[in-house]
Amino acid sequence: MGVGWSESECQQRREICSLRFIGTHLQTVDPKGRIVLPARFKRLLTPTDQDTLVLTGGRENCLLLYPLGEWTRLAEILDGLPKSEAKRDAIRTISDNTTELELDANGRVTVPREFLDKIGIEREVALVGQLRYIEIWARASYEQGSEKRVQASRDILNEIL
Repeated sequence: MGVGWSESECQQRREICSLRFIGTHLQTVDPKGRIVLPARFKRLLTPTDQDTLVLTGGRENCLLLYPLGEWTRLAEILDGLPKSEAKRDAIRTISDNTTELELDANGRVTVPREFLDKIGIEREVALVGQLRYIEIWARASYEQGSEKRVQASRDILNEIL
């Protein structure tokens, strides 16, 4: 387990912390495709999650970075669906656009160039907390969508805030 963490503490930390990725952090990508994970996000990861993060393409023009525990939960949901051609195609689509990453000693993930190229990331990125996972956007693309996001979320925010 983590430094000084019992099995139950790790499980509790995973359940609590997997719901807490919030905030937008602007970072740069170095020439090797490395991005520093903000300390605020890194603190929320269990030791297992630090060993393996899962990167996949988003439905919008961004990448999604999942802690292993959350990715496993999603995979179990998918696996539990009835057998069908659509399910097999969904799994293939996910597999074609997914890879595992790990944090290095400096708290960075190395994103393969083909993933960065798919969404037009060259140097500047926005890491956006989405409670259970992190979105990785080209900074300019993320900033261009700001007003659209405000308009699209207005009704939901009025209901919950």
